[in-house]
Amino acid sequence: MTNEDNHNHFCIYCGASLIPNQHFCSQCGKKVYHGPEEVVVKTHSRYKSKIDEIEAEYNSKQEKASELVGKLFDPTHMAYSRFTNAIKKSNQLFSNQVAIARRMVELDENNNLVEGELENKIKTLNTFIDKMEDLTNELVIQMSSNKKDNDDINNLFSDMDELIDSVKDY
Repeated sequence: MTNEDNHNHFCIYCGASLIPNQHFCSQCGKKVYHGPEEVVVKTHSRYKSKIDEIEAEYNSKQEKASELVGKLFDPTHMAYSRFTNAIKKSNQLFSNQVAIARRMVELDENNNLVEGELENKIKTLNTFIDKMEDLTNELVIQMSSNKKDNDDINNLFSDMDELIDSVKDY
């Protein structure tokens, strides 16, 4: 019984002690009043669908990046293993962050602290998407040009490493 239900512990007519969910008083025989039962319906979090969308978008982008790496580099080439390892590492961290966000959604999202942390988590997940998009764009540029300048790709690698390191600290 809840705190609001305290009035149902004793008969209002004779004062006899009542058993929970008893319909008639065992002493005087009068009907016992039971208030309406509250049905708690858990609503789907507004963040759950947002996290699902982010996850689908990230998966799409990382599949494109992996495909481009496979087209651009020979599997025996060092750049191939470097790119695939960076993508795998990013995937693991992203999956970990999504799992944390899903657990946070299960908490009381009306709590300002939880809501703030969920917003931060969504920003972090979107940063993963942005970096994967940058990687895809650099790979497309690399594929379409014959330049031997790897500065853009190296800068992108260092950006992704910084992102991964910052998420580990978070």
